[in-house]
Amino acid sequence: MQSRRPDPNQAVEILVAEDSATQAAQLSHLLEERGYTVTLASNGAQALAAARTCRPTLIISDIVMPEMDGYALCKAVKTDGALRDVPVILVTSLSSIQDIAMGLECGADNFIRKPYDPGNLLSRIDYILSNRELRASAGTRSGLEIYLGGKKHLITAQREQILDLLVSSYEEAIQVNEALKLRETEVRALNTDLERRAAQLEAANKELESFSYSVSHDLRSPLRAIDGFSRMLEEDCALRLDGEGRRFVATIRESAQRMGQLIEDLLQLSRLGRKPMSAGDIDMTALATEALKELQAGAPQTPARCTIEPLPAARCDPSLLRQVWINLLSNAIKYSARREGPVIRVSGYPEGADNVYCVADNGAGFDMRYYDKLFGVFQRLHGSEQFSGTGVGLAIVQRVVARHGGRVWAKGKVNEGASFYFALPRET
Repeated sequence: MQSRRPDPNQAVEILVAEDSATQAAQLSHLLEERGYTVTLASNGAQALAAARTCRPTLIISDIVMPEMDGYALCKAVKTDGALRDVPVILVTSLSSIQDIAMGLECGADNFIRKPYDPGNLLSRIDYILSNRELRASAGTRSGLEIYLGGKKHLITAQREQILDLLVSSYEEAIQVNEALKLRETEVRALNTDLERRAAQLEAANKELESFSYSVSHDLRSPLRAIDGFSRMLEEDCALRLDGEGRRFVATIRESAQRMGQLIEDLLQLSRLGRKPMSAGDIDMTALATEALKELQAGAPQTPARCTIEPLPAARCDPSLLRQVWINLLSNAIKYSARREGPVIRVSGYPEGADNVYCVADNGAGFDMRYYDKLFGVFQRLHGSEQFSGTGVGLAIVQRVVARHGGRVWAKGKVNEGASFYFALPRET
């Protein structure tokens, strides 16, 4: 509905009672752009004093304010012989029937719901102002008791006020209903999009499973054959091979085994996103100790002195976090092995809403300039001729921790060791 401009020959003074300076400024700007004169009050008591000093044409009041709320302000205006004909618009959330009941009881003329549409508010103001003469000539008030929301309310407002208030409430209800219908349409569209994306994800997962199967069988089988025949050539034909030939065969075997390990690590990385999580309260000290014992059993000649301090417990998937400890500890053992007196220290501590865990060593370390490559797949900061590995272990650590809602980071210095950290939320 097109709202009318106020009559330029008839001054309109609007008193705004609003304790939020930002909202008061926005409303004042809107009204002044329409040519209205605006007076601001930061609470009901100030607004009532301002109204009695300079009788306004209209009052727009928030409900929740200090010292005197909007209902009390409206009731004071309507019981004041000099102000009772001043229309009052209450700005409210209209969250319950009690809002309407309180509005009727205090004699409010209209409701506008927060957050309001500027055009709708201006239309309400124009409507009220156009009916000022009708309101002024209306009959005297008569009391009426009604029950709303289980409470009794005494209504003394004029019929025109009651009608306007109920119509404005109904109008707001229609707007809320239309907004809900719009949101329902948007939610349906989102659900349709989610269903489409879920179907695409399912198809992608099936393709990934097919790829994993192909990698497992179609690629590893020929690699095993290459390694096996190379070994037979190395063992059965050693006397017919010179030193250069034996070196070639050894290189073939080493490359085949390295390729097999790369494939195995790639498969392990791909399974992480599909493996269902089974979280529980886990003793992280015991889990880290178990991982260290497993590594030491596989390499009893490990010279590093490892200490595991008491660690805070975590709610996590034990099998996934066990892999985190295996990867971090094996890296620490590997990169500190060439150090004289290698030391590995595992520690943990609470920090904010997280528990932080750290594996520190005094080994080869790394250059922080290349930190962004540290947790990438197949990214290595040391050559394979220096240290064995495929460059997947830290990527696995990062993905496992991320699945638990945590984060990973590291600090290091070349030839002075490295510290790898991961943090897990206490509630995951």
